[in-house]
Amino acid sequence: MIKFGNRVELMVDRYLIDKMGGCSFSGEALKDEGKVLSFTEPWECLGSSTSTAFDDNGTVKLYYRGYPDKTAGLTELEENQVSCLAESSDGIHFVKTPVNEIDYFGIKENNIVAMGMHCHNFAPFLDTNPNSKPEEKYKAICGHFKKGVETFASPDGIHWKKTSDDYVITKGFFDTTNIAFYDTVADKYRCFTRTFLDRYRNIVDVNDHSDIPGAWMRIIQSSESANFENWSEPIPNDYGPHKQFEHLYTNATTPIPGAEHILAAFPMRFHEQRKKIYKFSGNPQGSNGVSDMVFMTSRDGQHWDRTVREGYLSGSLDEAEWTQRNFIASSGIISRDDKFIIYVQKHYMWEDHGIWAYSVPRYRFVSLSAGYDGGIIETKDLEFLSDDFYINYSTSAYGSIVIRVVDEFGNFIAKTDEIYGNELSHKVHFEGIKGRHGRLIIEMNDAKLYAIGADMSK
Repeated sequence: MIKFGNRVELMVDRYLIDKMGGCSFSGEALKDEGKVLSFTEPWECLGSSTSTAFDDNGTVKLYYRGYPDKTAGLTELEENQVSCLAESSDGIHFVKTPVNEIDYFGIKENNIVAMGMHCHNFAPFLDTNPNSKPEEKYKAICGHFKKGVETFASPDGIHWKKTSDDYVITKGFFDTTNIAFYDTVADKYRCFTRTFLDRYRNIVDVNDHSDIPGAWMRIIQSSESANFENWSEPIPNDYGPHKQFEHLYTNATTPIPGAEHILAAFPMRFHEQRKKIYKFSGNPQGSNGVSDMVFMTSRDGQHWDRTVREGYLSGSLDEAEWTQRNFIASSGIISRDDKFIIYVQKHYMWEDHGIWAYSVPRYRFVSLSAGYDGGIIETKDLEFLSDDFYINYSTSAYGSIVIRVVDEFGNFIAKTDEIYGNELSHKVHFEGIKGRHGRLIIEMNDAKLYAIGADMSK
């Protein structure tokens, strides 16, 4: 029995669905909001990339990696990587924050918050744990290839100190953007990192392999912690009957705003054998690999639904989107007005590389849709917590949605009139169902259902 009506349930999995016919899941097209950050500074050379983004009391903080100029004669390139900060109020127009504290080879006026090898994948987040110390309001992790994950903390998101004496997670290969955050629903910290499977689908042991011989496929694993200090052993993501046969290079995992009981991830999917563009200005020798971005969700951080297994954001006619390591998403979904925004690094190793914003209308990552001939959805057994619930939907001019409610024995109680239009939060009222048990039967014709449950107008 599922308690229904007190939270938003996105149509990203079959959590509410018992059976359906004539309906299918499909990923919704992301709107390109344009380039929001260009890598143009001396510390933002080829190899720069995005990291994390979050809303801090109305200010979007976007952290990213700046990479040193290989042609400037600098030695110890890895040690000269930096973590940079840009900020925005609307999530689209960013200003590089004038931190002006770290001297970058004689340049003191810059937006650098940290410098060193740990900045290769330095990933800050706002700690929403109510028991977090003020001096640790912001936390971060970084990963060292075959060594492990380190932790950091800051009172202001600018001045950072390492909080771990040793590596807190050691099983894995951490040369990617590893992500951590506090899960307010589960009341625990989560950390998502990388490891490898060999050809026999066994986890590659970092202690037995000097250069990952036999490593075959990059996968995502997760750990949990009650205090950000002691972490559980990593567990690989479980995709149920769908075995992973693709490199998932990053994870970009984050709770969905307003529906934090659902975690979303936007991994960059990497095909390392393909080569579409052989040589270009930033990489005259050429390199293997093409990539895109996929979408998946979880309700516990371990078991994941790839309801839509196709590419979620793929290369366009722009040839710079058909080279290696494009479509790396920042972790974090930003809510602004009626849309959700994510940030994606593109044109990796091209002269015009940078970060782009993409958006969807609120909660519309995936739809459950029916065509002209119609379809029907029947929910599992529900306990109605209110006489009212809401749907996020769209139809054509001739399309419609009709919702019937039946009791636990299948007896008809009531139904709506035809619902049509395009609304982020349409109220449905059934007098007297509060406290009762039953099911919803949703009939759709040339229509899409994105989410159902609590009010989605805010």
